[in-house]
Amino acid sequence: MELDFIRLFNKKLEEKDIDWRVSALASPDGRLFSLGSDSKLIGRVFELISYNILQEIADENGLILHPSEAQTVYPDFTLMRSEDDMEKIAVDIKTTYRKFLKSGKPAGYVFTLGSFASYMRNGTKNISYPYHEYAKHYVIGFLYTRNENASEGQMFDIKDLDKLPVPYKDVEVFVQEKYKISGDRPGSGNTENIGSFKTNKMEYLINGEGPFSELGIDVYEDYWAGYKKYRGEVSYTSLDGYFETHEERGDNVEELKRVYEYWKRTHK
Repeated sequence: MELDFIRLFNKKLEEKDIDWRVSALASPDGRLFSLGSDSKLIGRVFELISYNILQEIADENGLILHPSEAQTVYPDFTLMRSEDDMEKIAVDIKTTYRKFLKSGKPAGYVFTLGSFASYMRNGTKNISYPYHEYAKHYVIGFLYTRNENASEGQMFDIKDLDKLPVPYKDVEVFVQEKYKISGDRPGSGNTENIGSFKTNKMEYLINGEGPFSELGIDVYEDYWAGYKKYRGEVSYTSLDGYFETHEERGDNVEELKRVYEYWKRTHK
């Protein structure tokens, strides 16, 4: 499917000049309930606003927009010509918030990019359509700063809307192919989720300058399909370990190692 999704999405953002701020949930009787800084709730807000943009892109390009039927099923949205389309497009909405060093400078941030232990290994597990039917996998990423003073569940009258604190600020948005922003470590703790490469430079994410952008999508898929393949049995936990594993098998990975070393030097 020849669809320049990144260009189309960014064009929509520019045209709409969206104000991403949402401060409350409204009830039919005019009462407002304040939002807190819970990251899952904020992520859902960004997803709902993005839905309209994705539907417009689908409508203007003769495509079907299929939302995921469950939160645990990848991706959040599928763009396709039909159910039989073998070049479907996966779109996931991902969010994270800035953390700051004692100096006040932003620390590196990481997005969680979905499971590596389900559809990456079993092409039909926890995925809307078989993995091989997707030609592209995109992430729409939102980075924001939390408002720690915002508390959830407080009730207000709608006339007091301007008094409600927005639980986040300084929203930045990017869209990029998933493999191009993936790192070689899980996104958080002991979860089986792919993590983006750690950075505090948004331009690296906008331009898709992660290590796999140089190593290629085949290496990305092979790497994450084999990462800690079984609980308690570690095959490798880094790209350096991945290369060592392949060398032990007799594979020539010298060029991949050279590319990765260059990437590390230029993306500190």
